[in-house]
Amino acid sequence: MKKKTTTAIILATTMMLTLMGCGAASTDVDSSTDATSIEEVTANSESNSSEATSDTGSDSASADSSDTSDTSTASYNATFTYKGETFSFLDDLQTTLDKIDPLGKPCADSPIERDDGSKVYSYDETEHDSDFFINTFIDNGKLSVGQISLMGPNAKTSKGIGIGSTVEEIISAYGKPGNSEAIYDYTYDNYILSFDVRDNKVFSINYISPTIMNR
Repeated sequence: MKKKTTTAIILATTMMLTLMGCGAASTDVDSSTDATSIEEVTANSESNSSEATSDTGSDSASADSSDTSDTSTASYNATFTYKGETFSFLDDLQTTLDKIDPLGKPCADSPIERDDGSKVYSYDETEHDSDFFINTFIDNGKLSVGQISLMGPNAKTSKGIGIGSTVEEIISAYGKPGNSEAIYDYTYDNYILSFDVRDNKVFSINYISPTIMNR
């Protein structure tokens, strides 16, 4: 279901960008030994208890380390560059707008406001679409980033994948995707990183919030 939803979101985004150009609106991402005395039994028991405690502590430390590593990886993979500026999909909307506004040229009808108050921002118009696209949703009365889609030569993920990169380069950088039927998904706790692939090459890069997928 998630796979189909992600595909639908990206295809809808691409279609709207193509049809409407800069003013696109989008819809909506893991222990006996025998004892000869009571003292021996007691000693062995204490020793085993100590070892078990040590093992538990080691396992806990290992799990904590793994969790920290996973969080660090997710945060790193949420970043990308656009025209040399570093962005993070996990940033709030205002932080993202403060970075893109000086870099990109807003499309003539950007932002587009929907009936529910959410907005779509698009920058750097091309012949049929825009290179930087932000889709928002209302969260507790405020605008939040629900999706960022990137097209054109100015965008690169934190691992160097850009428009025109090959499927082999995606897999080399990120590993085996959740699915690989035109849309290559990589799911993290707070977002999904998706690559829309056409003719074995990246056509668009999409960061999507699970929240917007459920709307």
